[in-house]
Amino acid sequence: MVRHIVLWKLKPAADTDFASIRAALEAQLGRIPGLLKVEVRRSFNTGRHATDFALVCDFANREALAAYHRHAAHAQTRAVVDRLTAEHWIADYEL
Repeated sequence: MVRHIVLWKLKPAADTDFASIRAALEAQLGRIPGLLKVEVRRSFNTGRHATDFALVCDFANREALAAYHRHAAHAQTRAVVDRLTAEHWIADYEL
């Protein structure tokens, strides 16, 4: 199993759009083969090094993660998320 974690900083004007971001990310579950879990949460930490929200996904294997990045549902999600976020960081590891 593979865990995929993404941390984002929102654009200043996008703070009120978190619900649409969360809905788009969660809507991938059941549409992308090998995607087993999706968790999206807002951070309460407001420190200098804090991010605004996190995505944690579990995949069946590395191949499923690679296929996720090419899937049309993921492209649709990125169309929503990318326009509202300024920066992001990714970590992938095997469980």
